[in-house]
Amino acid sequence: MRPACAPVTVIVPCYNEEDGLPSLLARLRRMRSTTGAADWHFLFVDDGSTDDTFGRLLRAARQESWIEVVRHHENLGLGAALRTGFAHASSPVVCTIDSDCTYPPEKLPELAKLVDGGSEIVTASAWHPDSAAAEGSRLRIQLSRMVSALYKLLIGQDVYTFTCLFRAYRLDTIQHIRFRSNGFAAVAEMMLRAILSGCSVAEVPMRLESRRFGESKLKVSDAIIAHMRLLLMTALMVSARQAREFVGTGKLVH
Repeated sequence: MRPACAPVTVIVPCYNEEDGLPSLLARLRRMRSTTGAADWHFLFVDDGSTDDTFGRLLRAARQESWIEVVRHHENLGLGAALRTGFAHASSPVVCTIDSDCTYPPEKLPELAKLVDGGSEIVTASAWHPDSAAAEGSRLRIQLSRMVSALYKLLIGQDVYTFTCLFRAYRLDTIQHIRFRSNGFAAVAEMMLRAILSGCSVAEVPMRLESRRFGESKLKVSDAIIAHMRLLLMTALMVSARQAREFVGTGKLVH
């Protein structure tokens, strides 16, 4: 089958996902065989799991040459897992996906093709006006929608979803994005820094589905604090950029 696009590395952060791994791996196998993604490389980053996630991934990697496993010996957070994944990636297109399949992995080739076609970042967008109603925890949905709306307002760009991990990037783009967050807010920080540095972003409307296995690792209280800090940081970055632009016009009063 003709490859879907240029070589692709898919980063899959995992933390205590032993129950959902069989379903995820089965769906990835089907995707590889039916969508032209047979030569894709999947890099699983085990972020210090305390269950059998790492063991199951190792057993899968011994049987499947397209699977690679990297391990953190302690839980460092989603942002740290993403940095580890990006450091190991070498394909011109790099994708990140949720291990809980809250976005359908079968849609990933669609995002990768858009990057291969010239976009720098492509993200699934649960809050795009054309997306179907989201499933899952009402509180988490409201939090994600609210912070995405605030980020959109702050940066003045028509991007609707900042909190979705299900993305595709150009490798040379992601290598130049320096994000600091270690937790779930890293996903939003990456998008914000990319947009503020001039990167082009495309959104693909996509429904957020309920988690079928295990439990979410997101602690709402921690997420609220992290996003408040990130909102402040974003406001400061936007103000600094506006000041630089103002200075560039030569309109300072002496």
